[in-house]
Amino acid sequence: MKQYNPHEIEPRWQKAWADADLYKVTEDASKPKRYVLEMFPYPSGDIHMGHVRNYTIGDVIARYSKMRGFDVLHPMGWDAFGLPAENAAIKHHSHPAKWTYQNIDTQKASFKRMGFSYDWDRTVVACDPEYYRWGQWIFLKMWEKGLVERRNSPVNWCPNCQTVLANEQVTEGECWRCHGAVEKRDLTQWYLKITDYAQELLDDLDQLDGWPERVKQMQANWIGRSEGAEVTFTLCGPDGEAPAEPTEDDLITVFTTRPDTLFGCSFFLLAPEYKGLMDLVAGTEYEAGVREVVEQAAKVSAVERAQGDREKHGAFTGRYMVNP
Repeated sequence: MKQYNPHEIEPRWQKAWADADLYKVTEDASKPKRYVLEMFPYPSGDIHMGHVRNYTIGDVIARYSKMRGFDVLHPMGWDAFGLPAENAAIKHHSHPAKWTYQNIDTQKASFKRMGFSYDWDRTVVACDPEYYRWGQWIFLKMWEKGLVERRNSPVNWCPNCQTVLANEQVTEGECWRCHGAVEKRDLTQWYLKITDYAQELLDDLDQLDGWPERVKQMQANWIGRSEGAEVTFTLCGPDGEAPAEPTEDDLITVFTTRPDTLFGCSFFLLAPEYKGLMDLVAGTEYEAGVREVVEQAAKVSAVERAQGDREKHGAFTGRYMVNP
């Protein structure tokens, strides 16, 4: 029996399939439609075994659907505006465009070598102008509808790499790439008001037939819509006395899903990012302790801070609030 030699057999058959346009999408109105789309990869290097597993599953579904008589659209593309691609270009001291398109060519060759059933005429690359112009168009339409706003907010900033980091790229206060200390920095950013559609998004989760309940719950948690109330507390003066006629600067409003527990409120906690925090302790004996907590918090990612198993830290400001 002749030994199976993939390096000799597979390229020959893959060429035959390519010459025959075996995977080219042909639109046939008489057939039921099936759209098979896997997650687009980041072009920050060649594909790895995690990619092979993911795209093999999608390829099996696409081939199975085609054999069952479906008109199958099975495209491929690259999510080329992601942080991993940008940071990889910085790491390799290369122009982002050169590095990105070079990796796209490398990954495409690997995908072809795997024999996946993609129609390569149906390919999109997120950094191509003919693709991202539609993202810009959608942004403008949302702007016209009042669904876009611009405001300052804290981000993870790596002074060494001179770039913003996602929460997942900060480990124990260090940059995942250069291991330098990460700091919080206020930057002006654009925000999309998805909160206007929170309930609609939640309601439509019921239409996801076949989805595991735990996955739908994860989506609901990500949408994060909560029913509750805004409660305004009054800040006492340095002498501990509440102002007779509070001004706007004396009021701090919080959101709670449990206003019924307000009578049991025993302390008031300000986030380290609270804008007026250091003004409350300036020139007092509490300033150094509060500053230390703020500086420590700046070195911990939002993901790590949200974990319930972390030890709680804080410092007294010397100020009190009036429970309304």
